[in-house]
Amino acid sequence: MAGQARLGYAEFSPGPRSSDVILVSFPKSGSTWTSYLLHLLCSRGDHDFDDIKNVVVDITPGHWDPARNPFLEEQTFQPRTYKTHGSSTLCPKGGKYIYLARDPKDSFISLYHFIHDLFDLEDRVAIDEFYRSYYVDRFATGHDIGNVWDHLLDWSRWKNRSDMFWLHYEDLLEDLPRCLTGLAEFMEVDLDDELLQLIVERSSIDSMRRISSQLNPSPTNYVGKLVLGFGQDTRCYAQRLEFGKMRRGKAGDGTQNLPGEILGELEAEWTRRITPVLGYRTYLEMREDCSYLKNRKGPVGKR
Repeated sequence: MAGQARLGYAEFSPGPRSSDVILVSFPKSGSTWTSYLLHLLCSRGDHDFDDIKNVVVDITPGHWDPARNPFLEEQTFQPRTYKTHGSSTLCPKGGKYIYLARDPKDSFISLYHFIHDLFDLEDRVAIDEFYRSYYVDRFATGHDIGNVWDHLLDWSRWKNRSDMFWLHYEDLLEDLPRCLTGLAEFMEVDLDDELLQLIVERSSIDSMRRISSQLNPSPTNYVGKLVLGFGQDTRCYAQRLEFGKMRRGKAGDGTQNLPGEILGELEAEWTRRITPVLGYRTYLEMREDCSYLKNRKGPVGKR
């Protein structure tokens, strides 16, 4: 929290308009794919942009200059769209919010591969060392985003609000057309059958890989330029054009590929952190109860 306040994350005045849409997720939960979906909905299928972060503006702490107010800047398409990995406490208030949840086991293994690609590490850090030395320590204390458990609990308080659309990454994989229909209604954009089919086609992982330079970091886009300023250790990354945030586009990677010890620690952490507050014994149980596809309404927490 202190890191976010230091970065001026919640100090934008004026804040969002009531029609503005802010996509919220913990890192590596499918936000690049979902950002592209939101842009396709608002623009009726446009994919003529240089960087997805310029059309779905990233206001995550540390990704945006707090001296520059993104809500004073117009966007080509309406409603205006934004993305953040930040907390609800300090998130700019006044717009509409889409929370994208993902199985923490899957987001963890995705982050593991992402960080190795980010820093171009030839000698891969063992996954158990990465979990304890980076994931637990960095995201538990001092990080501007916080850890996955706090992030989920923090935003779960918004589940029953009329300005919140609660979505699971696995929902998008299971029934993308139905999710798009719900998102369009929430965002108040028109979605006919022709546009729906176009979005489904353009948002497939194969189609997105064909425009990877627009969706992934590169030396010429926002993230590439940002990383160039991080120092020599990351310059090799900023010079690579093939780095990709879209690795598999599937669910269950964590359960299938994590070592048993780490898998057990992540499941134990769910039991310790989430179950006492929300009542769910597992992420699957939570999704079964809260998924948009189940047409459930009301606060997150067992009924």
